[in-house]
Amino acid sequence: MKPGDEITCPKCGRNSFLKKVAILDGWTKKGEILACASCSAKIADVPAHGQTKQQAAHQASALAAFLNENETPIKTRIEAGESEKRFCRDCTHFIKHPFGDKCGLHDRNVNPMDDCGDFKRKE
Repeated sequence: MKPGDEITCPKCGRNSFLKKVAILDGWTKKGEILACASCSAKIADVPAHGQTKQQAAHQASALAAFLNENETPIKTRIEAGESEKRFCRDCTHFIKHPFGDKCGLHDRNVNPMDDCGDFKRKE
């Protein structure tokens, strides 16, 4: 028997289905039972099915193989040249303001990550 199976409840006599209910002692979970969805009468205990250490180790190794964690990761580093680092936020003409950043040279709103041909690095 499993949750969702149709049954005729021995207590209330209705056609119903099973639901899994946790048995609690305060805030501590003591176990689970299968109960009638209509009257909540206990029908059966849910067997505890814990994993063994071997099963857990096998699942972990299978996951590592699936994710290719056994291989060494390829590290790449992209070095940007000086000409590629021309963002408005690094420019002398950039004016930071809470309501909108502006370019003092072109007198327009800009995004800090924009770039410009008239870039002059802050010192």
